[in-house]
Amino acid sequence: MLDKPLKQSIQQAYSAFLSNRGLKSRYGQKMMIAEIARTLAAISQNSEGERSGGSHISVTEAGTGTGKTLAYLLASVPVAQQRKKKVVVSTATVALQEQLIMKDLPQLVSEAGVNLTYGLAKGRGRYFCISNAEKVLEQQNELGQIALYEDEVALKIGKSDIAEVK
Repeated sequence: MLDKPLKQSIQQAYSAFLSNRGLKSRYGQKMMIAEIARTLAAISQNSEGERSGGSHISVTEAGTGTGKTLAYLLASVPVAQQRKKKVVVSTATVALQEQLIMKDLPQLVSEAGVNLTYGLAKGRGRYFCISNAEKVLEQQNELGQIALYEDEVALKIGKSDIAEVK
């Protein structure tokens, strides 16, 4: 549930960002922030802090220059902080990764007053997708573990294909 203090935290960060940048509020951006925050806040947790209950999905699409990055960061970071979780942002290109690290996240910290630490993980073939996740999970029972580094173990993916976990 998106409680009042969490809503206020998100709204204050958004207002501070807009004020510090000399920008005006955008209806579409506010709707994205609200939808993402509501979706994430609706995820229930058990007593150990693990996800429980049904699935929660939100798909948001908007044109270039709408402020999608700001919207998902302003929505997800406060919810994650309240729940003591981490946020992982995956981008389609290295250029977008670099924009997040060099521009968007520093602006969020300095101009929205959001206190967070962040880092970048990138590299050829070091991506996470549903296909790779399924391959790892299929092999998990056979191995009894998931390797953290590519030199730890090679997984048998197909009948004749061998691939390293990356």
